Amino acid sequence: MKRTDLAESFVTAVTDFDINTASLGDIRALQELVYERKVVAVKNQTLTREGYQQFAACFGELEQFKLKSYHDPAYPNILVINNRNGDGAVGARKLGNMWHSDSSYLAEPLPLTMLHAQQIPEAGGDTLFVDMQSVYDDLPRELYERVKNRQAVHDVRWTYKVKADDVGESIQEIFSRLAQTFPASTHPTVAIHPRTQRQSLYVNPGYTTHINGYSQEQSRALLDEIFAFALTSERIFDYQWEANDLLIWDNRSVLHCATALPRDAQRVMFRIGVNDGAFFAPDVAQEHVA
Repeated sequence: MKRTDLAESFVTAVTDFDINTASLGDIRALQELVYERKVVAVKNQTLTREGYQQFAACFGELEQFKLKSYHDPAYPNILVINNRNGDGAVGARKLGNMWHSDSSYLAEPLPLTMLHAQQIPEAGGDTLFVDMQSVYDDLPRELYERVKNRQAVHDVRWTYKVKADDVGESIQEIFSRLAQTFPASTHPTVAIHPRTQRQSLYVNPGYTTHINGYSQEQSRALLDEIFAFALTSERIFDYQWEANDLLIWDNRSVLHCATALPRDAQRVMFRIGVNDGAFFAPDVAQEHVA
């Protein structure tokens, strides 16, 4: 396994690695690299769906995407993202086009996401990442004092995409159903990684709606200030996909955002979510040196 770090604090490309022949020890070393570097691109992986699932299962328990059934009928743990999903084709046409951490709206968020490029367009369709451990480390003292030891509310309703089977329901009815099926969850604003003990800022524009202990106006202003600090061009890593890339990222440590793609572009991706254990480490006294 050869690694090439693509940015200072996160994102590493791995070559000379074949998932189909890798030993369990090799896979464990790759998993530790994911915790260390937060985003790992395993290059040039030709995978069957069986092999992909078997590899992912070495990291933990496979989890199905909760919001909508876009799964491969024969492989329910594989979510299909298909930019041209008309005419009965399986898959979500558009998914994750806002800054978020996968499933932070759930009581137990998804720890690891894997995304394998089946077909990619000639241009476009990049995925953007921000290292939220680095954001936490760099937080100005005044901003840190306002978020430390706080809880934040995460809610999926505001970014829910209306589906064909929602037609005939009012927005209120859709929101009421979502509130029952996916009630808002509350998580600490500072996440402690259970494997590395590193701390990261755990809020995101896609799902975080409120920081407890503040009025709605105060919370909105604070979140806007945090996101303005975190989502600067200097912090954003633009991952440009190549054929057969397998990208693995740790949702405890990074935010990501899918970029726009023309409807007629050909892009097919296979996504697997993995639960590798506790999302948060037991809370400890938070320290900050910035």
